[in-house]
Amino acid sequence: MLSWGLLVWVLIGAGTAWFWHDSLGVRERANKAAMEACEELRLQFLDGTVAFARLWPARGHTGRMTLRRTYVFDYTTDSVARRQGFIVLLGTKVESVGFANDPTPARTVTLVEPQRDITPASPPVVTGNVYDLDSWRENLRRNRESQGDPGKGDA
Repeated sequence: MLSWGLLVWVLIGAGTAWFWHDSLGVRERANKAAMEACEELRLQFLDGTVAFARLWPARGHTGRMTLRRTYVFDYTTDSVARRQGFIVLLGTKVESVGFANDPTPARTVTLVEPQRDITPASPPVVTGNVYDLDSWRENLRRNRESQGDPGKGDA
């Protein structure tokens, strides 16, 4: 014979198992919706999966209480900047798919040339197809000057 305490634990376990199974199915629908939306807009869907973000109760289209789940995913438009999109599911149906705007301005990266050691130049090392870049530039500059073409001085 089951005690009331054991019966409560069995019901809690069954409810947890049902919720877990239902959530996996909804997550698969969110994954599929994210992939389809990215393909349609010619975006690259990153990481191949969505991540759970939010869960709250809501009224469905029929007026019954159901769960509204939000999942987020990463995508890129240019293979450089990672952006985040979202999918909202009401019950088991996709309610909306959204993509982030990029409010941040493009960042500029300044490359600083390393300090050069001021020592007498060593003879250029030429072996096979490997050249010393400074020597190559100097030879190019000399060739342009000898041909009467001022050029840029540096290639």
